[in-house]
Amino acid sequence: MYVLQLMSVSTLFPDYKDAFTPCRPFPSRESAISWLQMIGRENKFVLVTKHSDAEGIKRRGRVKLACERSGAYRRMSQRVGKGKAAKIALKPRTEKEEETGMTQTGTKKCGCHVLINIKENVDSLWYVTVICGRHNHDPAKNLDDHSFAGILDKGEQVVVVQMTKGNVKPRVILNTLKQRDVKNVSTMRTIYNARQKFRIEDAGGRTQMQQLLHILEKNKWMSWHRKYPDTNVVTDLFWSHPDSIKLLRCFSSVILMDCTYKTNMYRMPLLEIVGITSTHLTFSVGFAFISSETHANYVWALENLRSILDGWPKPDVFVTDRELGLISAIEEVCPSSSHLLCSWHINKVVLAKTKKMFGDNEGFARFMDRWTSVLYAKSDALLELKMNDLRCEFGHVKGLTDYLDNTWVKIYKEKFVPAWTNRIMHFGETTTQRVESAHSTLKLYLGNSQANFETLWRVVDGLLRIQHNNIKASFELSTNVVQHEYFDGFYRRLLGYVSQMALKLIRDELERGEDVGHDSTRCG
Repeated sequence: MYVLQLMSVSTLFPDYKDAFTPCRPFPSRESAISWLQMIGRENKFVLVTKHSDAEGIKRRGRVKLACERSGAYRRMSQRVGKGKAAKIALKPRTEKEEETGMTQTGTKKCGCHVLINIKENVDSLWYVTVICGRHNHDPAKNLDDHSFAGILDKGEQVVVVQMTKGNVKPRVILNTLKQRDVKNVSTMRTIYNARQKFRIEDAGGRTQMQQLLHILEKNKWMSWHRKYPDTNVVTDLFWSHPDSIKLLRCFSSVILMDCTYKTNMYRMPLLEIVGITSTHLTFSVGFAFISSETHANYVWALENLRSILDGWPKPDVFVTDRELGLISAIEEVCPSSSHLLCSWHINKVVLAKTKKMFGDNEGFARFMDRWTSVLYAKSDALLELKMNDLRCEFGHVKGLTDYLDNTWVKIYKEKFVPAWTNRIMHFGETTTQRVESAHSTLKLYLGNSQANFETLWRVVDGLLRIQHNNIKASFELSTNVVQHEYFDGFYRRLLGYVSQMALKLIRDELERGEDVGHDSTRCG
């Protein structure tokens, strides 16, 4: 029967026996299989392992390769029963299959006869014997939809793993593989499967939260978490990079904090905490995922921040928006620190609240000019003067002056008006713009709002590596490069020990001193 089947197709399809017959034996099993599969791909066919015997002490290794379309379709089976009484039976048909008499699946099997033997000889070389080289079907027009042809080799698997760790998108990974090898026929499904395989192997049977805590401990990050005692569900999570902790202990003068959203699949707000180095660069201090924006959660996050300092100087200044829970938490945990409100957020909130009170844009524009002059008043007397002018001009607008007085000026003027904030050494940081920029960068690298905590950590870890490298480079630049204006005797003893930004601040203060003399009211 087998001979008759071969004769029936011999006149329709060519014989590839010569193409699959090598000139010499192969030194290893892998090299023989790789060569045969390469020849198959060149001829638009895919060869797969049909049978394999591993080499042992008393036997030689053998491998049988066949066309991927060899054999016939067999319905899936399932195990029925338990223990020794268990039997293997075909899966029952679905209701639709019973009605139509057809299954809802398909097959590429067509009984192709191609068969190649690979056998290890006594000389430890592997010999190839082509039993049948004639297919019973046409070659594929392309191999892009053939899963076996798209299997990644070891080098490609390493590339996928490394790019997955860097949170590179699957489509970019696939494009990179195809640029490395123009003959690559892998698909997006291949990349998804390889990424999932890596994640499963890397997790080692741990749950998602266990894996995250394992990674944090392995990489020596400091972390804290809280959970419900009954269910062990994590409610709050805080982590900080070891290098960020070193930077915080050196540069704790000004700390900026703000919450952002849509960063994780659990919809937990992210409180991001950043600081400023002596070279005027931003560094991330810590990341706190909190279940809700309440006073208690903010206190917990700030207590973790305080424990990081571990006896080092506490922050002199905090800059935040008008988040009431956060404001009260700062007063409780760090009562000796000054607190400033972000002037940009104040302007944004006032604009949104008051615009609907005006019927025309011209009147609203005049009001915003008046309010801006209040926002940047440099003395208490000037503040009162500007507010009186605003009350006189816009007193007829219902609820406007009451809102400004009772919500901002009377309660928080010491936290945002320069007449008071200029008495605090905040190095010009009166907005949370640095935190907003950090939010934007994080979301850009995340790409979507459905990340789990492990993916978030990998993104943050990659960002902080770049951030810390830039900071180290700025330190090196500040140490080795000196601007010509600082070569005179006054600055010479500071060169190499004080950053260029600090030298600039000293120079500005000296020039201001020469300008204002002994009049402290003009100093600001």
